Amino acid sequence: MDKTSHLSENAPADRRTQRTRQALSHALIALIQDKRYDAITVQDICDRANVGRSTFYAHYQAKDDLLTGNFQQAMESLGQPLAYRDGQLVFSIAPLFEHVKGHHHLYKALLWGGGMDVLMRAGQKQWSEQIEKFIGDLLADKHQPAVPIPVVATYLAGSLQTLLLWWLEHKLPHSPERMDEMFQQLVMPGVKAILFA
Repeated sequence: MDKTSHLSENAPADRRTQRTRQALSHALIALIQDKRYDAITVQDICDRANVGRSTFYAHYQAKDDLLTGNFQQAMESLGQPLAYRDGQLVFSIAPLFEHVKGHHHLYKALLWGGGMDVLMRAGQKQWSEQIEKFIGDLLADKHQPAVPIPVVATYLAGSLQTLLLWWLEHKLPHSPERMDEMFQQLVMPGVKAILFA
């Protein structure tokens, strides 16, 4: 069998997988608008998506996996928040806050329906790993900071998460741009001082 025919055979399966995952994702998002996340079952999701339970479990281990998978995809679509420009480390959080503002109804439902803690655990892990890799690559050939890079990454991710939760709980009292400004003022001077001392 040549490579072309193998690829063409896989394409319909890949499209089916994508359609199934999208159906499950849309079903979960619709259900979150109707009832508390804590009360949603895998069967509810399957019924709404019109798929069998075995199909669900072929893709996800639990509803939390479906939720965090959606969140991780959304975060990846926002791109790399860290950059090193003109000798400065820049950590722009405005795109994340814009995303949350644009989907405020969903995040608000998760906040009060018990699903936000699931997202925050996934976000903390994803952001920490992303930050750690970026800083590790940036400082690979340089003197290592006094505070270990994994600790710096965990601190940055945790600060971001804490500020995001505060913003949601207080009904978005400031614009994403203003939240970004405050984050830069509060967090980044100390991080830069540690990394580039």
